Amino acid sequence: MPGSTAAELCVLLVDDIYGQVSSKVVAVLFQQGRLPLPHICRHAKLPEKTVKQTLVVLIQQHLVLHFTHLENGREETYYECDWKQAYGLVRTGRIIRLMEDRFGNDGATIASNLLQLGHARVGDFLAAYGISTSKAKGKPSKNAKTAPLPAPDQSVIEADAPITSVEDLKTVMADMLRGRFLVEVQQHHMHPRTDLENGVRAELTKQLRGNFSSELKLNKEVSAQVRKRLGEMFESDPGENAGMKRKAEPAGGRAKKRKKVSMYDDEEETVEWEINEEIVIRINHEKFLVLFRNTELAALAERRLGKVTSQVYAEFLKLLESKIHRCRHEFDDEDEEDEENGNAKKRLKISTLELSRNFPRDIELEGSIAEPLKEPKSKKSRKRSYDDSDEEMVPKKNGKGKSNSKKHDSSDESDQSEEESEEDEWAEDTDMDPDARMKKKRLQTIKQHLQLLAEDSFKFLRNEGNRGAGEWSVNYKELGKRMRGLELEKVVDERFESVGTRLLRIIKDKGKLDEKQIATIALLKQNQIRAILSGLHEAGHLELQEVPKSLPPQVSRTYFLWYFDEDRANSLLLADTYKAMSRNMQRTAVEKQKRKQLIEKSERSDVQANYEEYLSKNEKSELEIWRSREERLMVQLMRLDRVVMILRDF
Repeated sequence: MPGSTAAELCVLLVDDIYGQVSSKVVAVLFQQGRLPLPHICRHAKLPEKTVKQTLVVLIQQHLVLHFTHLENGREETYYECDWKQAYGLVRTGRIIRLMEDRFGNDGATIASNLLQLGHARVGDFLAAYGISTSKAKGKPSKNAKTAPLPAPDQSVIEADAPITSVEDLKTVMADMLRGRFLVEVQQHHMHPRTDLENGVRAELTKQLRGNFSSELKLNKEVSAQVRKRLGEMFESDPGENAGMKRKAEPAGGRAKKRKKVSMYDDEEETVEWEINEEIVIRINHEKFLVLFRNTELAALAERRLGKVTSQVYAEFLKLLESKIHRCRHEFDDEDEEDEENGNAKKRLKISTLELSRNFPRDIELEGSIAEPLKEPKSKKSRKRSYDDSDEEMVPKKNGKGKSNSKKHDSSDESDQSEEESEEDEWAEDTDMDPDARMKKKRLQTIKQHLQLLAEDSFKFLRNEGNRGAGEWSVNYKELGKRMRGLELEKVVDERFESVGTRLLRIIKDKGKLDEKQIATIALLKQNQIRAILSGLHEAGHLELQEVPKSLPPQVSRTYFLWYFDEDRANSLLLADTYKAMSRNMQRTAVEKQKRKQLIEKSERSDVQANYEEYLSKNEKSELEIWRSREERLMVQLMRLDRVVMILRDF
């Protein structure tokens, strides 16, 4: 269950989008936990019919989960609120904007309507646009620009740019499904994980009981199998063509064949896929978190290493998107252990050559890396010709009868290095294809940027080998820890200025220290840091441990050690962020309520058609004030949501 601040925020989000009745039911489920229908009606003080209709809407939106089991010989259904799904309502705008950037207006329209519907069958979704496979292509629907569809039986969906062909719509939806931005709704998506885990555990215990004589070994094996089964259920990749079906061949047409590369190849029929209209789909919020994390990592790289290097890093992360479907793995502990133990087989690697092949041409790389200045050469070495005598190669003796072999060897090494440099220059000056030369230079520049990312103290990349001009991987776990530390230091810097940040870094680096040791390391007096340490402790950023010198404990004979607990500090900062978001939404609601009549008047169609005539000068001024305040409050809400993503999701 979420904390009180997170629950309050989720109730406000549901109230803002779905109304007071839905927020009242959600608030009851947060306060009382999972409940059956009669208990919800009693606590919410609402009639059973109203509660049933509300639960249908909330289940459709995946805000409420349900599970039915036998109790005293009869079936009883319990309902539970999914608070993370409720919090995801605040990211609706981010998701729609991201889909517009990736798939254009069509992708934004699909994402917007699926976020409104919760989930929908593909066939119903196509029919709601007023276009279907039975209609001819190129004929726009009459109802293509009507109101959005609140229920599956309504047959129209609003679209700013109406899709006139069912093939266009199905192609965009298929691309979104392949990219895992949409997922097929399964039965376990509608049930709480606790009930699913209990069911799987009971089933496995019954199957494996005969194989173990010890109850301890049985429980250990069952727990491992349960985590594996739940991991396959929630976190496994369903496959490239999941939710797709083979495209029907045109009547009287011939099947397409794969071109034969050699005489030994057999002609194979190429399979074309399209989205299956019978499946039910919804938005995959986990995939969008991966994209948001990549954006934050690229922004962090830009602040440290510059714009061009961050663009190279962004393209590198983009190549990994298709292989990563979630930020955190709740059930797969083996991958985390392999990551910590340095098992390179489990890591996802991208070579420099692969990145160069997929690198966009519009990103200019020339001149992004400063080349070292070449030292002028006083004298160039002369290559030995066939006319030179062998006497030059014999080491001469000095006046004391000792040979100058060391001096001669050093001169030979310098001559060899100069010869190699001359050969490299000669190789570059040869008549090479200009495109090949440009590709080679571009590859070298990309590799230099990747080396900068790997050599940075934040370790944006790590080198995994030399195949393909160098293989690279990303340690997301360590980078997430870095980002959380930076966000915490930003908050400490705002509250306690630079001295507080310095003290926090000292304690994080050195471990448990008393006040005298901290003052010595920070080069400050104890009376200067005492108030700051107390403030950091009160805010939850530092913890204090008492170690008595003797028994019974006395204050005068006790060590007071300051230390940093990362998990606790992050959780308290996260709770404060939830509270700030709640106050932000409440402030927005108050400002909106003050101007309720004016806002309703401005939203009327006749007023929008003739804005100057129906609104007075004072009303226009008040409306501008409201819009500017609403914009600032929404921007602040998105900034707070970014902090939540870093602290909780990355």
